[in-house]
Amino acid sequence: MSAASKSSTIILSTLALCALLAGIGYMEGDIVDQFGEGKPGTIASVLLLLALSYVSFKIYRARRDRSVHWLRETCFVWLVIAGGFFFLAMDDALKFHEGMDKAFHSSLDVEETALSDRLDDLIVGIYILIGAGVIYLYRAEFRRYPFLKGYLVIGFAIVILQTILDVASNDVLVFTWLGVPEQNAVFAKDVVRMLEEVVKLMAEAVFLSGFLEVLRAVRAE
Repeated sequence: MSAASKSSTIILSTLALCALLAGIGYMEGDIVDQFGEGKPGTIASVLLLLALSYVSFKIYRARRDRSVHWLRETCFVWLVIAGGFFFLAMDDALKFHEGMDKAFHSSLDVEETALSDRLDDLIVGIYILIGAGVIYLYRAEFRRYPFLKGYLVIGFAIVILQTILDVASNDVLVFTWLGVPEQNAVFAKDVVRMLEEVVKLMAEAVFLSGFLEVLRAVRAE
């Protein structure tokens, strides 16, 4: 199977899974249920993140030049990325950033408000900035694989969209402000929450597709 075919298979399979889970949730009366903690959507996300970590580590191993100190190699970035995606997998499985949000309110005895409840969204934003910063610092490594640029641009665009949807679906305020009738605001919020989970999975699938092409190119070298 060609690299393009593998990429298409990963992305289309992920999209089909999202459609299936959303459909099951809708039939059961909770469109976002199948993406909840411990549910198939979360499990799929954790598996995709672990796959990204593994593929990144394989790229590092394949690119490693043992005649050069490992910290001085540009390919060191793949080891950093492997660690980063492993951390994100654990975060997704164990809900680290949601826990930090709750710990903040508990330790400071602060009443949770619509604004303070978005602390976990800020943490996700920091994750994105760290990822973008790492790619910029090691841009020389990524220039070796021009085809990866498209995957990175699309992946980061989807991640930014995910963050926007996450912020919007935190409560019903955004929807009532937009004029959605109060009786429909909760359902609208759930739909956006579901879309946020879908775009998260799609971003992971796009990144995985790009990294698999890099691994193929490295092995071909």
